[in-house]
Amino acid sequence: MTVPRETEVALRMSIYDGAFATMMASLCGGIFLVGFALNVLEANALQVGLLAAMPVSANMAQIIGSIIVERYGRRRVLCLICVTAARLLWLPILGLPFLVFGEVADPRIWLLVLLVGASCLLGSISGVAWLGWMSDIIPSDIRGRFFARRNIVCAAAGMVVILAGGAFLNFSEAQFGRESPTGYVILFSIGIVLGLIASYFLYRVHDPKSGQTPPAGGVTRAALFSPFRDGNFRALIVYVALFMFVTQMAGPFYAVYMIENLQVDFGTITWLITFATLASLFMLRFWGPIADEMGNRPILLVAGFAHALIPLIWVVAQEGAYYHALVLAHIASGAFFAALMLAHVNILIKLSPEKGRSFYIAAFNMSIGLAVAVAPILGGVFLSLTEGWQMQTGRWTVNNLHALFLLSGALQIVVLFTLIGLREEGSSSPRAVLLQLRNDLDPQTGLASAMDFVSVRAGRTGRVLKTIDERTDDWSARSEAMIDRRLAALETRFAKPLAHLRRLFSPPS
Repeated sequence: MTVPRETEVALRMSIYDGAFATMMASLCGGIFLVGFALNVLEANALQVGLLAAMPVSANMAQIIGSIIVERYGRRRVLCLICVTAARLLWLPILGLPFLVFGEVADPRIWLLVLLVGASCLLGSISGVAWLGWMSDIIPSDIRGRFFARRNIVCAAAGMVVILAGGAFLNFSEAQFGRESPTGYVILFSIGIVLGLIASYFLYRVHDPKSGQTPPAGGVTRAALFSPFRDGNFRALIVYVALFMFVTQMAGPFYAVYMIENLQVDFGTITWLITFATLASLFMLRFWGPIADEMGNRPILLVAGFAHALIPLIWVVAQEGAYYHALVLAHIASGAFFAALMLAHVNILIKLSPEKGRSFYIAAFNMSIGLAVAVAPILGGVFLSLTEGWQMQTGRWTVNNLHALFLLSGALQIVVLFTLIGLREEGSSSPRAVLLQLRNDLDPQTGLASAMDFVSVRAGRTGRVLKTIDERTDDWSARSEAMIDRRLAALETRFAKPLAHLRRLFSPPS
């Protein structure tokens, strides 16, 4: 498909915007924000849970953005103002470590929660305008591929700054101590600059509906509640709210487990995040075309089931013997969570009508926000009630954090049954997705494709390509024979469970 020049420029600017925004989010959030709260401001588990919940729970404010967009239009202006203001709110955070409130009560951690919350609220209001804006720019038949490509670039950019940030933070802690704010303040400052650069690239994206006047009476009670009266979209809302709830009740505490229980240093944590990012980069090249050709519902089933099994790996990660288990857990998380997030965005746009789309986007994200606002708090309550609990299972010690992780995984499998009521026109069965993945990851096709991708992007010469191709054929032949033998053995051993899974994931009649 030929894309108009103006659209091509807009898509490229959107990718640049996403890359720089991701770099800011990586430096000013995630593991660095958790470390700042724990080490510098001495936050407790509840406060860490609140901070982790802020970016998604703030989505409840998207109803404000949807009302503004539907009543006044000008979604580009709204998005630019809110997202830039959200990034500037990080400037006061730089001064928090240097404020003195006395020994009796130090409210700096609550000021951090307040400022991060306000920043997330503004970002949330901009989000509904951004997604409606982008949905009118991106051609529908390349939407999955575009978002996959954009996510690949964003993930790569985030990976680079996380690696650099982790190395710098280790150096800073060695020089000034673990409780010193110096390294965090420098990382947050760089993040703010990168965020403002992202705002510049977003400014260069045109809005194809900038000159249109919103229809009169666009904001009515019926329009506000229309997403919940749409039975199929309501099924999507129920699924995504439950999925985010059961994953985020444990989500913030994986970092707590690594930092406090396993005593993993930031350098190792950033490498683990890098493994997850590399898995996302590799697998998004397959998930994007699959979403365009086979639909998003089967991806939710396949990737959702695989993602639910990841907490089992965390039980194996024990003090003194955690590295390989954490590498596997992060790789699996990167591969399958990337698929779920891609499918969430794609199916949201696909099932929401053009008229009143802002309300559908707001309803979708508000349901996520409500779930994520409650989930970490309940997770923290669970940990408080089970504090000190542990049991011995063979050579593994299972504590209350492990119990929370396993509960989350079990509930993720239960949530998959809510997809029975979700319909997506033109979608294939989960079995077809599994077969396509097997073909994509086949040593002959998948490995050769991956090596070709890496080599071409790196500007390798024809001679090197020829050598790689020759060696790939040899590796492929031997690997394919080995994998076929292993698959045959596994299929024989697990014939009955596999038959049960096929019945479970068969498309609804």
